[in-house]
Amino acid sequence: MHNRIIVVGSYNVDMTITTDEFPQAGETVIGHSLTYGHGGKGANQAVAAARSGAQTTLFAKVGDDQYGDKAILTLNAEGINTHLIQKAPGTPTGMASITVNAKGENSIVVLSGANGQLSAPDIEVESKHFQEADILLTQLETSLESVTAAIQCAKDAGITVILNPAPTRALPVQLLRKVDIITPNRLEVETLTGIKITNDQSLHQAAENLHAQGIKIVLITLGTEGVFLSRPGASKMIPAIRVDAVDTVGAGDVFNGVLAAHYENVDSIESVVELAIIASGLSVTQTGAQAGIPDLETIKSYQREQFSSVTS
Repeated sequence: MHNRIIVVGSYNVDMTITTDEFPQAGETVIGHSLTYGHGGKGANQAVAAARSGAQTTLFAKVGDDQYGDKAILTLNAEGINTHLIQKAPGTPTGMASITVNAKGENSIVVLSGANGQLSAPDIEVESKHFQEADILLTQLETSLESVTAAIQCAKDAGITVILNPAPTRALPVQLLRKVDIITPNRLEVETLTGIKITNDQSLHQAAENLHAQGIKIVLITLGTEGVFLSRPGASKMIPAIRVDAVDTVGAGDVFNGVLAAHYENVDSIESVVELAIIASGLSVTQTGAQAGIPDLETIKSYQREQFSSVTS
């Protein structure tokens, strides 16, 4: 049985340019291709969760323009419930300008647009829908007020809260105390704790800092190294899978979406993280934040093949 998930977050139109190297300040470089796609951390995570089998609702705001209309149609086609997606009058849909270099690394500038208008009252007036879910998954591409309201609605409903603290920003302890699972990367965990990740000791210190703030499960995502999983009194590094990365945009969102789709309880977290790592790894082998998101059968097939190769 898969989870019922509410994702509160952003939708963006992704404008992606590929080039050999990122430009330095004042430098112009030649790009090779330009593509438009669907993105935004909220939408990416919702698509990942839906393709992984979860009953998924996206709570977001789009513009009253052609991009907003197309967003809703595309998300509906993914099987995502869009009845909580609102339109912001006179406001453009959010947009992300993405540059991808030859190594598959990315640099992103986001124009919030309608995402910036998702408010606490927007969330609170729909609070009854949180009672119909098992998990809230949220990020920081909408206002902190909207994120705070969503987390409070989730706690009032007694459901699990997963926070992907991206883009990076400092967060109040009062908010972190209400989070069950947090999934920062290196930069984000340093912002949250003041501890720079340089070795195993600093990983443990950062995780303990977040546990002390009330968070039960800490998952520090470390790119090609894998994910550091920490629970009170126990921790483990779970390695990434080896792939040839083409485009790493949205990899963290895929991890979070699959994690939310399959999380059950603290005891099952390790196997769920392994599944989410596989999904995230497979997603970077194709261009586009959502185009490369694998479905559950693709993830399971890879898992079976790897297990077979290890045991044979």
